[in-house]
Amino acid sequence: MESYATIVGSIVLARPAHHIELPVPAEVIGLGSFVLLTVLLLITLAIGKGRPHS
Repeated sequence: MESYATIVGSIVLARPAHHIELPVPAEVIGLGSFVLLTVLLLITLAIGKGRPHS
C-alpha cells in the first residue's frame, strides 16, 4: 500500500506546470529590487548618523 505522501506527490507531479508571465523581464525586476534595497540602506545609514551608541 502506497503512503499518502507518495500518492499526493504523484498527483502534484502529474499536473502541468503553470508559469506566471511577468510584465517586464526578470532582469528589470532584479535591478529595481537592488536599487530599492540600496536606497533603503542609505536612508537607514543616514538616520543613524550622529546618534550616540551608548
